[in-house]
Amino acid sequence: MKPHIRGYLDEMGKQLHLDPKEEQEILHELEVHIEDRVCELLDQGLSREAALQNALESLGQSEMIAGQLYEVHSRGSWYHTALATLPHLLLSLVFALHLWATPVWVISMLLLALTITVVGWRKGRPRWTYPWLGYCLMGPIVSWGLAMSAVGYGAWGVVANDALPLSIPIYAASFVYIAFSIWIVIRIVRKIAKPDWLMGSLAILPIPFLGFWFFYFYSGGDLLQSDVSVLKEVDTSVAIVFLIIGSATAAFFRITRRLARVALLAITAPSLIVLAWISYQGGAGLIAVFMFAVMSLAVLLIPAFFDLKNSRPDAPQFTPDENPEGIWG
Repeated sequence: MKPHIRGYLDEMGKQLHLDPKEEQEILHELEVHIEDRVCELLDQGLSREAALQNALESLGQSEMIAGQLYEVHSRGSWYHTALATLPHLLLSLVFALHLWATPVWVISMLLLALTITVVGWRKGRPRWTYPWLGYCLMGPIVSWGLAMSAVGYGAWGVVANDALPLSIPIYAASFVYIAFSIWIVIRIVRKIAKPDWLMGSLAILPIPFLGFWFFYFYSGGDLLQSDVSVLKEVDTSVAIVFLIIGSATAAFFRITRRLARVALLAITAPSLIVLAWISYQGGAGLIAVFMFAVMSLAVLLIPAFFDLKNSRPDAPQFTPDENPEGIWG
């Protein structure tokens, strides 16, 4: 069987899950290494095809090499780890000081997250910007939830009273906004799923808990009341949850094994839901909590789905015979 150099490097590139620039540098170094090895074997009298085959076999399986390279290059520095955990720590502080009920602080946090995300992505999309980006998604997601609530309220009004509680233009606008917000979120998630869906899952790690928090209080009507003292009673628990998310983010950046990172996220998300349920006391029932925990895992797997959709087509594969002028195609 003739060796396929481009196919080997392309397959390894798909499994590296690193930044595009870093990935290209690694693949270039491998290409140079293979070239040097092939030249040595050609000098020893081997045919070009045998030399290429020997060089690839000496490297090993692309999946194994990609895993080793991922472990070497994916660990974040302490500085980048601190930057990645900062948004969670700030949000923990906002809840601990009961500042979340003040619109100015909420808007300021969103603007800060948006600014840092935009600046970071303009500078090459460093990994520490992903947690900041996750909070930028809260705006369209929360507003999407409110629009869905309006539509659901209207549907219930038709069933119960044979009449719409709100005017038709409001429902039309809600449907348009729901479609638009879903489109925005899908485009963003598709982007952050490249090149590593795990970074996308890390970005949206707080969203299942925030969804549970919003649902728990919104269903009780507390978010619609001017007096939010009931909500502030659990602010300490919420602050602790965000400290846990920050700790999980720090651990994610420092560990190198990909499977360990998957396990960390898979354990953290549902655990936060259960912790919140225990802390709130008298909230949603056990079945509802179980469903939320399962949904939190499903949400974390959304970037993995987009990663499959983003899979690059196989590169043209060249054999030695197809490129007689060079060592390979």
